[in-house]
Amino acid sequence: MIETGRYLLGAAGASGFGSKSTAEEVTENCDLRSITAIITGATSGIGAETVRVLARRGARLIFPARNVKAAEEAKEKIVSEFPETEIVVMKLDLSSITSVRSFVSGFESLDLPLNLLINNAGKLAHEHAISEDGIEMTFATNYLGHFLLTNLLLKKMIQTAEETGVQGRIVNVTSGIHGWFTGDLIEYLRLISQPKCQFDATRAYALSKLANVLHTKELSSRLQKIEANVTVNCVHPGVVRTRLTRDREGLLTDLVFFLASKLVKTVPQAAATTCYVATNPRLVNVSGKYFTDCNETIPSGLGSDSSEATKLWAASEILVTQPSKAGFDPCS
Repeated sequence: MIETGRYLLGAAGASGFGSKSTAEEVTENCDLRSITAIITGATSGIGAETVRVLARRGARLIFPARNVKAAEEAKEKIVSEFPETEIVVMKLDLSSITSVRSFVSGFESLDLPLNLLINNAGKLAHEHAISEDGIEMTFATNYLGHFLLTNLLLKKMIQTAEETGVQGRIVNVTSGIHGWFTGDLIEYLRLISQPKCQFDATRAYALSKLANVLHTKELSSRLQKIEANVTVNCVHPGVVRTRLTRDREGLLTDLVFFLASKLVKTVPQAAATTCYVATNPRLVNVSGKYFTDCNETIPSGLGSDSSEATKLWAASEILVTQPSKAGFDPCS
């Protein structure tokens, strides 16, 4: 009850910010003119506000997008507000391993530094679908594509940090819904990656968001072992009405959001935690943590399990190196 009260009041936590803080407020004193950032899902919702604020602070931006036309329109909107912003739009379908590899190859050809990677894009699919690589679509888009993207960009991020002395940052956007998932992660993914299965869209989404949390934990451990000057943290943006629910529009969705209206954040408020973790100087050397309302908190029990994080990483490596169009099999 106390935490709910603090949330509703927007009371500031140890960081000096809270649930009512906006992305502009948490970056007010940030100068990002030397920063190059890649942000997935930048064309709408939380991602669009995140890139708008990063542009305001001077960052060079890379927009990977499945819908290039939408990305170009988003670019035009930002440049009209901040004419000096440098933005590069590139094609990327996170559900496709081939597309992720192609994007990274294209980015490397630009010979740009990379200081900041924000894995923001998310999908909540109502209908069951399988990716071209044989993986359930929500998991493929929300987690596996970001897992591969991050791994392929790590060398560039580590190199940039070494050359500039500026610590690199990776931010994984997850959700408090990750705590809704219970059970065996790998077995459930195997089940829902079959052409015919009993599909629960909410549970599949929760699985993908749990995977984001576990990815953060394991990647942080690996970065520390090699003494890389790069950190990784994950954030829960809060409850916000964005295009993420576009497949679930209707009376029930409208009713839920009406009843929860006092808990729903505005988009600028929802983008605040991402921007805070991506830019705040207080978070130098802070890694492997979970943030909500711009303050560090604790993920679910499963999300805190190091052995689960290691197991998921091993399965993920198999999936991105040996994709199976016939279906998911991490042991093949």
